Amino acid sequence: MTGTKDKFNISNEIIYSLFPDKHQCDDIIEFLKNSINHHIAELPTISVNPSLSKEDISHVLSKYTFDGNFSPTDVLNDVLHLMEKGIVHVTSPNYFGLFNPSSTFWGVISDLITALYNPQLAVWSHAPACVEIEEKLIKYLGGLAGFNPDNSGGAFTTGGAEANCTALICALAKYFPDYAKHGLQSINGLPVFYISSDSHLAWLKIALQSGLGHNAVRLIEVDRSGRMDISCLTQAIDHDIGNGNKPFMIVGTAGTTNAGIIDPLPEIASVSNKYNLYFHVDAAWAGAILLSDKYSHHLNGIEHANSITIDAHKWLSAPMGTGMFICADKHILAIPFAVSTNYMPAGDDINSDPYTHSIQWSRRFNGLKLFMPLAILGRTGFNNMIDYQINLADYLRSELAKNDWQILNPAALPVICISDNGGFDVNKILEKILEFNQCWISLTTFANTKALRICISSFRSRKSDIDQLVSTLNTARNFASI
Repeated sequence: MTGTKDKFNISNEIIYSLFPDKHQCDDIIEFLKNSINHHIAELPTISVNPSLSKEDISHVLSKYTFDGNFSPTDVLNDVLHLMEKGIVHVTSPNYFGLFNPSSTFWGVISDLITALYNPQLAVWSHAPACVEIEEKLIKYLGGLAGFNPDNSGGAFTTGGAEANCTALICALAKYFPDYAKHGLQSINGLPVFYISSDSHLAWLKIALQSGLGHNAVRLIEVDRSGRMDISCLTQAIDHDIGNGNKPFMIVGTAGTTNAGIIDPLPEIASVSNKYNLYFHVDAAWAGAILLSDKYSHHLNGIEHANSITIDAHKWLSAPMGTGMFICADKHILAIPFAVSTNYMPAGDDINSDPYTHSIQWSRRFNGLKLFMPLAILGRTGFNNMIDYQINLADYLRSELAKNDWQILNPAALPVICISDNGGFDVNKILEKILEFNQCWISLTTFANTKALRICISSFRSRKSDIDQLVSTLNTARNFASI
């Protein structure tokens, strides 16, 4: 009996160490509250780039051999120090880089709630409330894209790469009836699909993961505006058909990473219809403008897609890991992903189990990070945010023009690619900008020209931040000219 009792005592100690009692939790939450408030207050003036070297980081981590233990406060202090000094602060109002936004407060809270309850979304019966929340969001956004809510479906994903991979698998399964069961070897000829040369080249990784390989990807030239060239697209399809290859999918990009350009979606839809090909729209970033009354027309043609990708962790300001695959016909997901096992709870004909229509099996409840802010702010809240950022980009364009910067890309959305009219090396200009550590921008290539890329991605950015950005650009250019 003594041995048994001791085991239970040890078990209680383990429980309390893994999840502290109320008083300890209160102390930690108070500590975090103060740390969060301090971080938010410092964000406008914080150095955007990491200030810790690899040696600095290694020094902090060196004491953590995991053979002993440290107090929660000590560990939290170290972690927060590493976060404050050891990352690029994408939530800063002076971050004008890639599609990494500031997270809404409601998205942050949602992440905490999800971690606390830790629901498992493999089957409907384990988390019916969570599955229904995500399905409501999928159908709502699909409806904004022009899909019939009664027929549409989809799944939350870890991001655009998984969503686009889902599209590729669905396209293969739809176009080649034996693919889901017998694989690529059942296809007589090389399956090929088409993307613009300026699209996100995660498609090359996706082709490799699917077993198609890089040679199945056709990179279609873009026109002077950076949009997929429809003439080149049709020529490539005809050439493949003539060589015995098997075209099966065209991907239109809504918001290229390098320049924010939207492919001609109506024209691509017509080509897809002509050749009877699967039409997918990678709207990972610009899909957000479906929530804008003023700018949603830029996505005209998306209603003809078989499926779309939207990442809420881009322009909808959700924490990372909030991607979505949305399809016009939910039944296409069952072809490649429907499975049954004797250890999963039996489903029914009414409530769909997520693991039967998703690449993932066990899955986190990522949809709450979009549901809460959308429920609290409404469509109007996001409409206002999107319109504000586009207006801010227009102001930036006008200031750049006044200061003799050449704007290269004709995007209507808040991604701006610039070069210097004086011909100074943009690499040197960027080097100086990052050295000043007042803002963060990146390099890209547009229309065969090396350019500085600026993207307004934070709802915290203000007109004063734009003025400081232009001033920093001008100063860096002066240094580059020496």
